[in-house]
Amino acid sequence: DAKVTNNELSVEKRSDEIKKMLKKKKKINFVDLFKKGDKPYLVVTFLSILEMSKSGILSINQSKNFDNIIIESRLGQWINLEYLKAYYLL
Repeated sequence: DAKVTNNELSVEKRSDEIKKMLKKKKKINFVDLFKKGDKPYLVVTFLSILEMSKSGILSINQSKNFDNIIIESRLGQWINLEYLKAYYLL
């Protein structure tokens, strides 16, 4: 008996979840964003981080090789509006 569920997670929805986390805590350890282990969740989370970094919503920092990767909110700071307009069709 195989059970099929359709519980899709979009990049937009995951981005919203990450933004909520960043509002509570301005800095998050990269690995803390990957609590679920299934492959689609990991891919969507990674794509969300890349998109938000590209648009200026967050920054990704690592002090030196093999150190923790820190995701930091840039909400309220400069944001790439041209990218946002194109991405969200504003």
